[in-house]
Amino acid sequence: MKWRGNIGPFLGMVTALSIAQCGQAWALDTVRYGVAGVTANHSPILLAEVQPDLYAKHNIDIEITDLRGQSANCITALISEAIDVCQVGSTTGVDAIVEGAPLKAIAVTAGPVSELILSKHAVDRLGVSADAPVKERIAALKGLRLVSAAPGSAHYVTLNRILGDADLSIQDIQYRTLGDVVAMIESIRNDTIDGAMWGIGGLSSVLADGSGVRWISLANGDIPELKDVPYVTAYARAAWIEANPDLVERLHDSLADAIAAIASDTDAMGALIKAKYFPDLDETLWRDGFQQAAGSFLKDAKVSRRGWESLLQLQTQSTGKNYESAGYDQVILPIARAD
Repeated sequence: MKWRGNIGPFLGMVTALSIAQCGQAWALDTVRYGVAGVTANHSPILLAEVQPDLYAKHNIDIEITDLRGQSANCITALISEAIDVCQVGSTTGVDAIVEGAPLKAIAVTAGPVSELILSKHAVDRLGVSADAPVKERIAALKGLRLVSAAPGSAHYVTLNRILGDADLSIQDIQYRTLGDVVAMIESIRNDTIDGAMWGIGGLSSVLADGSGVRWISLANGDIPELKDVPYVTAYARAAWIEANPDLVERLHDSLADAIAAIASDTDAMGALIKAKYFPDLDETLWRDGFQQAAGSFLKDAKVSRRGWESLLQLQTQSTGKNYESAGYDQVILPIARAD
């Protein structure tokens, strides 16, 4: 029996349907992802641009917005729905939550990643070496002109805690807020500040030319009591999370995969990120900073209850606020809990 009809329209319909179904199957969900600043300690999300398959296999396309060190602006953009996720110092999100922002943590990506860089001019005046006992290096900070992120930020809270090991506080230094990395670098070089506390690698250029000296490194374990503190967290609005539960889980899994990729092939992942974001940075310094950052990333992008509660304790000591509303069970999504 022969088919006598015109099969052209039928084949056309089948082809169109197949294309539509394939398009639907392979469509990627775009996540507008804000990053407080492009530094090595944000590498798991930076891999979305240089190793996009890590995210595409979860049907996700990441659209990164660099907030250039302005942590508060990242949270503002999140609350105003200009972005879907804000990856920022954990303390910044916590402060927003206790002030009423309806935010949750969908992933916690890194432990302590701050380093304090002093200018060579300042070190020469101090008469204390960079390999002196940590407490001596901390005590030598008294009266220095130091800059970092705004009060309440992870860098600020940590700096205040570090100073406490020598019975000092922020009031014992000449502190001012500065979030512009280029301005930090030039100020160190020109002796208009004595030092800056920032994320690993951000100030590497002053180490490269000898105008800066690494003074304190949390990633190197200079302050072991802080090793469990969660430093970098990805926050999203509660309403967005409720509207996109599957996407949120896939996003968390993508970040966990990115952290695993860095752990399994640190040199290769670091080379990709350097080529994209830091092509002119000295290779030796980059490898040093990236190795430190890689060691700080939290397995599976999850935080322990002990770690989160340590963070809240630090913030309470720094600000005197009540952080009960930002507790582990209230803020950390189950997918981001290590316990």
